[in-house]
Amino acid sequence: MPQANIGPTETQLADSVAGFGWDGNLLEPGIALAMSGGGFRAMLFHAGALMRLNELGLLSKIKRISSVSGGSIAAGHLATAWAGLGRPDANGAFGNFKALYVAPILTFSRHNLDVKTTLIGLLPGFSAAALLAKSYEKYLFGTRTLQDIPDSPRFVFCATNLQSGVLFRFSKPYAGDYVIGRLDKPKIRLSQAVAASSAFPPVLSPLELRLPEGSFTQWPTRSGVSSLSRDELAALRRRVVLTDGGVYDNHGLEPVVKRYMTILVSDGGAPFGRSAQIGFDWVRQLRRILEVTDNQVRALRRRNLIDRLSAGKTAFDNGTLSANETRAHERFGAFWGIDTDAARFTPPDALPCDGPLTDRLARTSTRLTDLGETTSKQLINWGYAICDRSIRTHYRGADPLDKVRPAWPYAEANL
Repeated sequence: MPQANIGPTETQLADSVAGFGWDGNLLEPGIALAMSGGGFRAMLFHAGALMRLNELGLLSKIKRISSVSGGSIAAGHLATAWAGLGRPDANGAFGNFKALYVAPILTFSRHNLDVKTTLIGLLPGFSAAALLAKSYEKYLFGTRTLQDIPDSPRFVFCATNLQSGVLFRFSKPYAGDYVIGRLDKPKIRLSQAVAASSAFPPVLSPLELRLPEGSFTQWPTRSGVSSLSRDELAALRRRVVLTDGGVYDNHGLEPVVKRYMTILVSDGGAPFGRSAQIGFDWVRQLRRILEVTDNQVRALRRRNLIDRLSAGKTAFDNGTLSANETRAHERFGAFWGIDTDAARFTPPDALPCDGPLTDRLARTSTRLTDLGETTSKQLINWGYAICDRSIRTHYRGADPLDKVRPAWPYAEANL
């Protein structure tokens, strides 16, 4: 008696995912940047880091910027400001970066978005994520679409597809994920892409994309097998349900770690809180379980990345890996987090950072709301200072760093 067709095995599905190739999937020399989620706290922290990367002559050399949630707000604003930055100077730095990029981010951070958006989104016929997109459109991005952002660097805004369970990418050449396929040259508004990436569950989630039939196509390099029928795939493409990219990858690593040898990672995510006071009721237990699960996944990604960066730095310093080589495991680059101990990195002229103060900044609530002028400026200063320390300690590359001495972006809010 013939066996019933029960679909592909788990081994076949795993092989299918492993064999899948995004566009230009080969590992190559070049610099990529990943920016994590974390609401306005992360957005401001990343803005400071971007300012220091610019001064060091690295920002203009970056080929890809992958972002999640609060990092996507920072990246989206950079995408809109990029053309206005002009040509970099002889050292690779854009002039007047603070005025053209950092100051508008600081101004935007004074808005209060999350509470009002959440409450209105609870009303029948309203969507909190759609309202969030409207706020981004009004205050930061205007009506620009993904076709209005630069070709280079490639900006990739990461969301999580709740239906397919994988990372959904928004970029200028395409949007989509490896399960449902790709949407070529999407004219989706930048505000929608960033809102999907920052649709923090459950209050600001989900964002729904409803696209005409035939909008998505199969990936040209799609290999392996699919467990979806034609009707199931059509349903997934007809109504795409997205949530915060941090649900899948809070560092935004996936679009960069498989592609470029040099990886810079700015992590503005809140540190895991340890406490003896744990609630026993079902709601607080479930919340704590989700926090522990999220922390474990993030820790595994972070540990793997740091192992790669450490191996690459050691090989380069030993003369067994050149700046133009590619290796599957070893990588160049640097990682800095909002909870990184500044005392671990002490390059010359490093800006002084008070440990208890930076620890308080790291524990600022994950909100899309005004954090106050002093805290907002201190977060920019902290991102600037810890990026500077990490880069000048760990970065290895073909081009030397510009030797501009660090100086507080906002001296009145020094650390």
